[in-house]
Amino acid sequence: MTAGPAHTPEFLAETNNPLLDQRVSIAFIVIDTFFLSLFYVSRYLNKKAVPWPMLVCNTLCYVLCMGSAATGILMVKIGGVGHHVAAVPVTTFQTWLQLSKVLEFTYTPAVMFAKLAALFLYHQIFETTAYRRVIIGVGVIIVLQGIVAFILAFSICRPFRYFWTQAVDPNDGTCGDVMLFYKSYSIPSLVTDVAMLVLPWPILLKLQLPLSEKIGLMLTFLAASLGIVTCALRFSVFFTTPLFSDPTWYASGGPMIYALVEPSIYMIASIIPTTRHLYRRVRRKARQTLQLGNTNHDSGDSEDVESRGTFNHGIIRHVEVWQTNTNSSQEGLTLGEIYQNQQDWNPVCDKNRQSEKAAAETMPKEFVKKQVRLRDGDGVRLVG
Repeated sequence: MTAGPAHTPEFLAETNNPLLDQRVSIAFIVIDTFFLSLFYVSRYLNKKAVPWPMLVCNTLCYVLCMGSAATGILMVKIGGVGHHVAAVPVTTFQTWLQLSKVLEFTYTPAVMFAKLAALFLYHQIFETTAYRRVIIGVGVIIVLQGIVAFILAFSICRPFRYFWTQAVDPNDGTCGDVMLFYKSYSIPSLVTDVAMLVLPWPILLKLQLPLSEKIGLMLTFLAASLGIVTCALRFSVFFTTPLFSDPTWYASGGPMIYALVEPSIYMIASIIPTTRHLYRRVRRKARQTLQLGNTNHDSGDSEDVESRGTFNHGIIRHVEVWQTNTNSSQEGLTLGEIYQNQQDWNPVCDKNRQSEKAAAETMPKEFVKKQVRLRDGDGVRLVG
């Protein structure tokens, strides 16, 4: 990891976009804080949908991601990132080595806690025993991987300080193959990512739900597996980039950015499914506000129908599927409850339709025509 014997002034003056890592670090400080705030709001409004182990894991992941982002900024400011190692003082290179070791200790557990948060969510949603066993198995692999990586990060150089003192005194100790350690960590991480990506789909494809709801759930769980993209990119970078041939130069861009971004993506991906009820709450309130505004501008019969939802013997209502038999502030996040909501909802719809049909048969024909005209003209309908 030492510099070459001689380099041209042009070579020493080159830079590899050092500010990119700093900008990415600052951006993800803002992004992570925003999504964790959404997560806390979801937890506050709906404790039933967000289990406390997930709350603990995502909070710890956030703290570690902030540590990684701060380390990334310091690497640019005082670690010489973006410059050739031959162009930076030895003490600066030592600082970079120390900071890269700090990044190891924040990156590895951050990824572990973010993945565990997603698995806790899966364990709550998928109530099938066989699926829960698979989820627990994947979780055990992730924990073991995190523990092994943590131990190796401590023991790969002996004494521990030799990881950075080798820049000044190569005889101070010994180090294992650090690059092999990075590559080896990537393989089981990619395997668990694939398992988490595939796991929900057999159940999701069999769900008997309206197409829009089914697509929404699929997109939600697809977003929850976005971490596999960054993991695959980091995997390819570590196998194609000779990082330690010119550490401060190659650290800028790919390797360091993926180490910063990957745990954040995992955390965000685990948070997205928990915000579905929050999205529905906001959408519902926006719809109610819009309907209230439309009601204030309507006149006569239209205002009466929209505000009371009734006219004579006919009953016409707006009904939100997720409002039936569900407390909007404490909605459980399980597929079993989705099935239950659908089973409870269908008889209600059938009963309402039968009541409307019976009422229509006893009404005068002119009134039935007027009812149809009001229904078509004013957009009043049953959602079934």
